[in-house]
Amino acid sequence: MGRFLPGLMCFWLWATLAAHAQDSLGVARLRERLPALPVDTSRVRVLSQLCYALHDHSPNRALRYGEDAVRLARTLDDKPGLMRALLHLGSCYANLSDGPHALKLQQEALLLAQELQNSDGIVRGYTAMGSIHHERGDTINAWANYRQALARIRTPGVSVRTQLMLYGNLGGLFFYRGQHPKGMQYTRQATQLARRTGDRAGEAMYLGHLGTHYLQIGNYSIAEGLLRKALELSQAANNPRFVTSQQELLASVLLLTNKLDEAEELTRKALSQGRRIGFLERVLDGYNLMANIQAARQQYRQAYEWRQRYEALNDTLNSRARLGTLSALQSRYESAEKENQIRLLTQRAELQQLRNRELRIAVGALVLGLVGVGGLTWQLRRSKRALAANHAALEQANTQTQQLASSKDRLYSIVAHDLRGPVTSFVGVTELIDFYLRTGDEQGLRRLPEQVRQSAQHLNSLLDNLLNWAVTQTGELAFQPQQLQLSELLRDVEALHGPAAQARQISLSVAAAEGLTAWADANMTRTILRNLVSNALKCTPVGGTIRLGAVLTPDDRMVAICVSDSGFGMPEEQVQALLEPGRCTAPRPTIGRARSGTGLGLPLCLAFAKRQGGELSIKSTPGQGTTVQFTLPRTQV
Repeated sequence: MGRFLPGLMCFWLWATLAAHAQDSLGVARLRERLPALPVDTSRVRVLSQLCYALHDHSPNRALRYGEDAVRLARTLDDKPGLMRALLHLGSCYANLSDGPHALKLQQEALLLAQELQNSDGIVRGYTAMGSIHHERGDTINAWANYRQALARIRTPGVSVRTQLMLYGNLGGLFFYRGQHPKGMQYTRQATQLARRTGDRAGEAMYLGHLGTHYLQIGNYSIAEGLLRKALELSQAANNPRFVTSQQELLASVLLLTNKLDEAEELTRKALSQGRRIGFLERVLDGYNLMANIQAARQQYRQAYEWRQRYEALNDTLNSRARLGTLSALQSRYESAEKENQIRLLTQRAELQQLRNRELRIAVGALVLGLVGVGGLTWQLRRSKRALAANHAALEQANTQTQQLASSKDRLYSIVAHDLRGPVTSFVGVTELIDFYLRTGDEQGLRRLPEQVRQSAQHLNSLLDNLLNWAVTQTGELAFQPQQLQLSELLRDVEALHGPAAQARQISLSVAAAEGLTAWADANMTRTILRNLVSNALKCTPVGGTIRLGAVLTPDDRMVAICVSDSGFGMPEEQVQALLEPGRCTAPRPTIGRARSGTGLGLPLCLAFAKRQGGELSIKSTPGQGTTVQFTLPRTQV
């Protein structure tokens, strides 16, 4: 049970009123309004609202709106809009674990609020900085900022939402420091304020805080009563995220009091709703809670299955959090770099426009001097061409930014999905070792080295493909062609993959005439063959055949190298999708297995074949097998 509580405790202690901004219908309406808005302060306000609405549960999506709001507010010198945008953007970076940058943005927002004498902005800024220090474990600086906010909480103009945020965060801070009476005091203040203002969701949240506190100190009867009331209010407020969390907290109390049937019923409801609304953190806690419930019933097999689900989802969420932070840092770096380029080009364009105006004045003054007019006209045309060139450079910079973002998203998706699999396999092996040692299963221990070898080979293959893909994307790929003996090269490939083929009872054969050569890069050609043969082995059933061959094309100018298998084949639509330029797709599924691989193997083969002056094609018939052929020049081009 102790392993379940921290996740939900963290949710309650750190939850703010951001949940009020998670109205998906409101987000959709704001996005519909955005294209029609003029480039003025109203656009800044809508961009900032979108950033705030998304910052808690979709911080990466919120970043784009927040950065745009800050940039436009600076351009328009809209200080009130800039203050709000900085506060909301700082919350995004805090949620992405970039605390230093978040503090920098919140400090700038606080200075603006003080300049504008905006009481709500001042209290909000101190509260936000206190929460960032609190999250980093720096309770001294957290309290210093909260104390500044608390001293101004009664100032006219401070909104109820900001007051609730401060009281709730103060309650969480004092509970964290073990000062329970003060924690209870501020949490009760937040609860009473929410009740007075008719904020059911806020009242439910802070009742949940109180219930969590009583749960921690072991007063289960009071905790149960408070959490039941919080659940009732959340249901009345139609807030599914709070309902899901409170159901799981109440279920944890019921588990501790041995009311297992109701605990399981609430947990299953929470799991169902969590999956439906995409609240994966609560789905994770639900899996853990179900494992504890089944363990309490001594249903250890079911408990183990729930625990496995928990571990798998936990790995996914951890990877997502790390990639989200990395994406935010990368986005911030690239945005700053491109902004500098665009600023420089814009300044040059303005300088050209100034020169154009000066030339027009000169033309008007010297209209009677035909020679002077001709010379100035030529200068004007040259300036216009330079202005057009700068405009083209701006367009190119924008296109490069979009391409960088696309490549980054594709590569992060690949790394998140595929490198986690082999690493998770190593973690699973350590658990199996512990299990076999406890059960005395020597046969199981003897099987583990083979599993470790396979996982290591798989990981090595993934890293090779990712490295080669990265080199092709940077344009730094070294091309070193030479005259290759193809029969020797194919026999090397046969020797490399022969043991794997024998283990699966697959016939691997080579057919290439002695002396047949091609003008190609040895490393690129081996990489193509390694990927194609590896994929053929995955897709060929036990007892099947794989043939490697090399022949001259009819015009004697090229050499065609083929890898044919007797696997289950693919429909034409899948073949076309695999050959689509620039697309990273998952490879063909293997028999009885889920899809695996980075999706970079075939695009890498296509790129390497093209780089060497050849082409790659696929012919496949469902149920009969697949033939992949690529061509190479016979002699130096």
